[in-house]
Amino acid sequence: MLMDICDDEMVRVVLHMASDVANFGCIPIFLTTSSRVPSEEGDNVCAEPSNNTRWGTRFNNDGDDGGAGPLNVPSFQHEDECEDNTPVNNRGNKPIPSMVRSRRRIHPLTSLAPTLPSNMVAPSFVSSCDSDDISMGKLFAEKNELILQLRKVAFRDKFDFKIARSTTTCFEAHCCSESCKWRIRATRSSNEQNVPWVVKRIDNVHTCHNEVLFDGRHQVRSRVVGHIIAEKYIQDKRIYTPNDIRADMQQEYGVQLTYQQAYRAREVGLEIVRGNPAESYNLLPKYSHVLTTTNGGTITHLEQDGDGNFLYYFVALGSSIKGFMQYIRPVIAVDAIRIMDSENNDAWEWFMMKLHGVIGDRPELVIISDRCTAIRRAVLKVFHNATHGVCFYHVKGNIKSQFRMSKALWDEFEPAFINAAKAYGHEEFKRQLEGLWMIHSGAADYLENNVGTCNWARSQFEGRRYSILTTNIAESVNDFMREPRKFPVTHLVDHFRKTLQQWFYDRKIVAESMTTRLTTWADEIVTERRTIAERMIVRPVSPHRFQVIGGGLKEGLVDLQKRTCSCRVFQLDQLVCAHDIAACLTHRVDFINLCSDFYTTESLAMAYAQPVEPVGDVADWEVPDEIQEMQVYPPVEAPPLGRRKELRIPSVGEDVDRRTVRCGRCHELGHNRKRCKNPIASTRS
Repeated sequence: MLMDICDDEMVRVVLHMASDVANFGCIPIFLTTSSRVPSEEGDNVCAEPSNNTRWGTRFNNDGDDGGAGPLNVPSFQHEDECEDNTPVNNRGNKPIPSMVRSRRRIHPLTSLAPTLPSNMVAPSFVSSCDSDDISMGKLFAEKNELILQLRKVAFRDKFDFKIARSTTTCFEAHCCSESCKWRIRATRSSNEQNVPWVVKRIDNVHTCHNEVLFDGRHQVRSRVVGHIIAEKYIQDKRIYTPNDIRADMQQEYGVQLTYQQAYRAREVGLEIVRGNPAESYNLLPKYSHVLTTTNGGTITHLEQDGDGNFLYYFVALGSSIKGFMQYIRPVIAVDAIRIMDSENNDAWEWFMMKLHGVIGDRPELVIISDRCTAIRRAVLKVFHNATHGVCFYHVKGNIKSQFRMSKALWDEFEPAFINAAKAYGHEEFKRQLEGLWMIHSGAADYLENNVGTCNWARSQFEGRRYSILTTNIAESVNDFMREPRKFPVTHLVDHFRKTLQQWFYDRKIVAESMTTRLTTWADEIVTERRTIAERMIVRPVSPHRFQVIGGGLKEGLVDLQKRTCSCRVFQLDQLVCAHDIAACLTHRVDFINLCSDFYTTESLAMAYAQPVEPVGDVADWEVPDEIQEMQVYPPVEAPPLGRRKELRIPSVGEDVDRRTVRCGRCHELGHNRKRCKNPIASTRS
């Protein structure tokens, strides 16, 4: 309804009537201004609107503000009355509005806002303001937020201030320069929780000349700089080093930071974006609940000790479980991403038990890892029907570290070992192994008797590894986790989820764009093999068995009914070999149908059909009370001394990008003078 607001009392009435609105403090009120016509008694009375170019409204304040007396709202002049003698801001050479020029003390909310009824609660202010500016009427949930915002403004505008007064209900600050008139005052009606702080006064004009921030200034603080640079870390893959921070602060603000200040600012910025590491553990149960709710079929397990400290965490997304169980080859590459606990027997056994609970005893399951004995022991104990294999790349690294071969000898041994590991046929493997014995008998004995050929050689493996002979798929995850591994635990888990979200979407789009029946990777292999098959000669043995010769390959005996070939490529990879293709072309059989469904475009699309859903903002999570009350404390194991390692520790013998060493004695690469064993020609006559 329409009401005439003529004095302070009417303003209080309107605000009190609207005090039950949820967004208290944001109540729209439409005003029609009118000329002030004082009565003989000096009271304010209502008058008809007029077109007077100069107008004003006087509000009487019953409250007390440090003995300031009655408060007056300043007059707003017409534009032509402000052209001359307009003060200028010494910072931006901009005219100062009349509201700011006025020296009158303005208290808009203390005198106008009514007291809330006892059955109502003050609103909760999530953020202080949307910009770095602090103006009249700004609301802050806490005094620390006000001080932080003030420090950011001072840092940006290159001035310093002192806190003159700081109590539970009042805050005052002024410029460090005694001659400067800049000052700010904020109060709140009571010291109860959820009662906001209100900026009551701000004289935002500096009469000093603080143009440079010197070292040691109060506002050059790591916390302030951390809040300024926090947005740099929103992208998880962004690498923003302390030296980058120092360079940006010097270029943008003219501030010289030490490396320690920049490093602490970096930690503050990371904590603002990614959360506190200790609090992140406590957030993990709530995150797990939301994750399982938004992603159907997701399984999570959180293990704690008797005191509630974090031990292990396991997560398997429902989209990944469904895709793997129905459309992906049954081979799992295992590697560890360690948070605190070491890679011991208990940890790996716990992990394998949780993995078994997800996938069960899937037929023909193969688990590949490095030569970690704890992993092998856990696999054999939990998965009774699975086969464990070793990454041949790690085996090669072990050989290189244990047997100090010269570069020439290693260049001869390495390709022979790779050929032996990738061989399909038994006879071919025996020939390659004999060659290894001839090159280096000690290394060959190590491969055959210590490691065991059944663990690293494809032809000797008891199960079917397909074309997966290494743990490269897990190593690639380690590589892209170089920066995210520093995240707090909950942020680290969600980084995995976001990565899988993107991967699932990209792979589904790629699969749907394929026009071939087989995937692009499989189709290229089959096309290359067909080119060889077209030059082969096929001789029938029986209606389903054929002898295939030529094409530069060893003779093969094909059985289309059993889907086998004597070269063993078809059996081990489930993808047709050149011999099979030749037999199918001769007898007009569709060889694509002989390939496993794992290689079809349809299976690839179905494997990524179920998207990975986001978990949303933390403020919007709906969590049951029993989960809300769960407490998870950080691990009790103390981190090692020194700065945390940022690079993954390579496996024994693993090739890494290091400086090439040249021997000063024989001038060959790969070793130094101390380890040189090459003969040197005598210089004696």
